[in-house]
Amino acid sequence: MLYRLRKHLKTRRFESITRGIRATRPLRVIDAPWTIVSMVSNDDAHLYLVAMKSFYRLIKRGKLVAIIDRDMPEASRDLLAEHFEGIRFETLEDIDTGVCQRGGTWERLVYLVDRARDEYAIQVDCDTLTMGPDLKEVAYCVENNLPFTLADGWPLVTMSEAAREAREIAGDQPGIVAERSFDRYPNCERLLYVRGSSGFTGFAKGGFSRARLAEFHEGMAAIVGRDAWRGWATEQCASNFVTANSPSPVILPFPNYSCFFPGGPRDDAKFLHFIGTHRFDDDYFARQGLAVIAALHEFPQELPEQRWPAQAAG
Repeated sequence: MLYRLRKHLKTRRFESITRGIRATRPLRVIDAPWTIVSMVSNDDAHLYLVAMKSFYRLIKRGKLVAIIDRDMPEASRDLLAEHFEGIRFETLEDIDTGVCQRGGTWERLVYLVDRARDEYAIQVDCDTLTMGPDLKEVAYCVENNLPFTLADGWPLVTMSEAAREAREIAGDQPGIVAERSFDRYPNCERLLYVRGSSGFTGFAKGGFSRARLAEFHEGMAAIVGRDAWRGWATEQCASNFVTANSPSPVILPFPNYSCFFPGGPRDDAKFLHFIGTHRFDDDYFARQGLAVIAALHEFPQELPEQRWPAQAAG
């Protein structure tokens, strides 16, 4: 209860400091052969404004989809629709997950994999901030249909290697426990894995199928036990598996793209994922948000038509 109270108070402080985001101009959603997807809970509407406005001003185009709860207040829906002209809402409860579990953001992953059958899909969490000055590595991946993930410097390895690495990590979080069992998964010496963040991930068009995701889900449930597999962060394991085993995966350069944690990189970061209990440490999230808000006031309402130049990632 005390943790929830502290989180509530810190969230309200963040919203108060960054309240100017609501005075920035609406952004018109510009069509492109990719979709940017976010799960927006009933408490995350303000966070989403900050996260998506900071991201969209640099990605410049792409369809927007917000996955929302059926009971999201009308005022919150209206707020999002007002600030993103052309946004589409998907109801969380209406997403068919098939054999995959519900909850723990599995609906989001299933939706992204399904969406990527026909076009590139990008997952952006509400607790992220794009500080710039560019997203050239992301642009390169999107233009060339390459999957990507933010991985804080973790390399692409086999599932067997990932299991050995996980055994060196303290803790009994469901995601870590699952990773420790990867060397029991069929073909674990050939299949790949990256310890990435499902909060910022690119899904290549045609890169991975719902059937393969269902196979991974059922395989891991059989290995670790269905109850254990239903724990938090198992969806992140699955997202990492999808990325790693899609054609030509790209790990975004660290520390330009990283998670925010005590002692972690700040000066070189142009995209940060503010996860966990340290999300609002030092008011850094809010202070960087203020800089983004200032930049948004100079952001052109009508974007020129353009294509990104082909360029090497990194």
